[in-house]
Amino acid sequence: MLLQILQQTPDWFRTLCDGVEVIAYTSMLVPATLAFYRKGDLHGGMRTMAYLPAYLFGMFLLARAGAYFFRYNLPILHLSTIGETLLYSKIYYDEFTDTHIKQRIKAVLLFFAAFSIIDSLWLEGLQRINSYTNLAESTIVISLGLVFLDKNVIQKERTHIHLIPMFVATAGIIIYLSGTVLLYLTTNYYITLNDEYNARLMYLLGSALLLLLAMLLSRAFWLVRPAKAQLL
Repeated sequence: MLLQILQQTPDWFRTLCDGVEVIAYTSMLVPATLAFYRKGDLHGGMRTMAYLPAYLFGMFLLARAGAYFFRYNLPILHLSTIGETLLYSKIYYDEFTDTHIKQRIKAVLLFFAAFSIIDSLWLEGLQRINSYTNLAESTIVISLGLVFLDKNVIQKERTHIHLIPMFVATAGIIIYLSGTVLLYLTTNYYITLNDEYNARLMYLLGSALLLLLAMLLSRAFWLVRPAKAQLL
């Protein structure tokens, strides 16, 4: 999804960054496939989680197409962030049973939708990565992940948490978003300086985090078993 930047960078480094990015996003097909075969046994947030790998891979293809045909894909990236946030939030909305939490999620998403539009049209515009929206996304989704961990793992004093699919997926999401929010903020800075090398380096680190997310999502769907066999 890297946009054209002016400063010279070694060709081998460009090839490395592009290659790792393709591998990272294509690896999302693994959890997507596992989710498809486990779909009959998915419940709660995991049922919605099944759409996440395919969404990330699909938006990657759209962004690549935009960069290839129009040399401009920032609107796609902006929409991708908004859609990604809504999908993450829907995952936890479906997982929680507390109606008060569900109402708060709706309220927060209304604020997020308004803020993301303001960010894309006025604050950062469509000529930059929407890093403020990415920051809002990370804050919202990581908070939801922590609430899930508190209510479903800590308060219930569950053991063998590494065998709980939703816990494994949540760990991947929190790690991924915690890392990428800083990367997006610094990437805008490097793009402003026309520093292609460091901007691509940030994307390379982001691809590594995405690959880790794909691995943990794959593990989560692999752990899914028929409802009667789920951990108590």
